[in-house]
Amino acid sequence: MTRAQTRLDRKTWKQQQEALFSDPAFVREQIMPLVPKAADVGRRQDWTFTIVRNKAAGRMTLRYTFGSFAPVYGKAYFNGSDAADAYGWLSHLWRQGFERGSILEVPQPVGFVPRANLVLMRSAEGVSLDKRIAANPVESVLAGTRLAARWLVKCQDTAIPELRCESPCDKIEIFTIIDAIAKVAAEHPEHSALLIDMVHELRSLAPKSNLSPPVVPTHGQFRPAHVFIDDTHVTVIDIEKLFLSDPAKDVARFCYVLKKTCLEGNGDGELSERAAQEFVAEYRAHSKSHLENLPYFRALLALKAFAKLLNNRKVNETQRQRMCQAYRAEFERWVQYGLVQKVAA
Repeated sequence: MTRAQTRLDRKTWKQQQEALFSDPAFVREQIMPLVPKAADVGRRQDWTFTIVRNKAAGRMTLRYTFGSFAPVYGKAYFNGSDAADAYGWLSHLWRQGFERGSILEVPQPVGFVPRANLVLMRSAEGVSLDKRIAANPVESVLAGTRLAARWLVKCQDTAIPELRCESPCDKIEIFTIIDAIAKVAAEHPEHSALLIDMVHELRSLAPKSNLSPPVVPTHGQFRPAHVFIDDTHVTVIDIEKLFLSDPAKDVARFCYVLKKTCLEGNGDGELSERAAQEFVAEYRAHSKSHLENLPYFRALLALKAFAKLLNNRKVNETQRQRMCQAYRAEFERWVQYGLVQKVAA
């Protein structure tokens, strides 16, 4: 099947599913039985349906509201096995100590509708960490990052049956970034020499073995927008890309997106750095996992961000230069730190 055909199939699927999910008969027959308290409301037709997010990759996020009850969220998947996996992982984590009231939580699973590849769950309480960064005092942000670190440690320490191991190439993400850099270099040849030099520097940090460190369950998209803080407890959403992989990947991605959020928002690089340090310190204090490849992944993500900015026409030139400078400095910093670590080892 060609890539164009796959895109067409997904577009058709989305159109069909949008009509299905908003159909009163579907809601009455498939959703209502999973939300008993909303049954009377549903019979009065006092319910709403909203598409929260519609991703090109073949996933949709939905929200159903029933009167004054808390909304129920749904994740619909183009691939049925992805939907079954997501529901299985969410239910497993809920049973393994991530239930409501446990401080470190996942959304409560409500049910699974196989005919629609639809996973239903309760809403996450609190405010996402990316929004807290923009609006809350520094100490509140730091407290949130510490909770996020503890959640990640607990997830990576949890045994999840039949979890797939990420392939060596996907694990280090090198082919993906090389492809992206090649496209940028082709469109901006004036930057090609610099990008090639940066790739060679990154290569010096690349993991030399697929056996070390030991793999653990990784979230796969662990970032502030997926971390909801409510006073002293945290709920993490989007449990759908779990793999056995290098624990440093989740840590690096969270720190990278922290920096990106601050740079694109208020430009406070100092806050992002302090929050990242707090996150890593809390993670190390509670985890037995090794982060020997953290410099590599931090450098890789900085290089990826730097290359994308060179080709980004949506930012003004002043912002582009400021952010490019920040990401290049981030890249050089982690390359140097990683090389020092290798010599010390």
